[in-house]
Amino acid sequence: MTRPTHLFFYGILQEGLGPDGGDWPFLAGLGMGAPATTTGALYAIPAAGGEGATGWFPALVLTQARYSTVVHGMIHDAGEVDLAVVDAFEGAEYTRQPVQVDGWDGFGETLADAYVWTADLPDGAEPIASGNFAEWLAQTGRRPWSGE
Repeated sequence: MTRPTHLFFYGILQEGLGPDGGDWPFLAGLGMGAPATTTGALYAIPAAGGEGATGWFPALVLTQARYSTVVHGMIHDAGEVDLAVVDAFEGAEYTRQPVQVDGWDGFGETLADAYVWTADLPDGAEPIASGNFAEWLAQTGRRPWSGE
């Protein structure tokens, strides 16, 4: 796969949603970012056994237009991030693939790689109608998965 120019993060890889409300160390080489959106269906997945006791993480599912919503996140210059490490962190349920993202420079859509959920959704998955994982966490009082 060709190295992407941009990365779109919509979940726990966003700034401030890593361990202890910080950032994930393996993203240290990430370049400049800006708020952005794409389309799809967003779900909250409970970690560890389906009850969310160790936190929640999101899943972006690319779907037909009538089932899609606006999904909020951040688009970043891919910088010097070691994508093999991020790919391994995301796991087999996700596939890094290009998606159309709006918001990079105010000039319309940009192609960016995002981690798209490609497995079956597990029991306990909850749809996020707003398309905003950080907002969903705040509204529900749940916490993001921190790798534990």
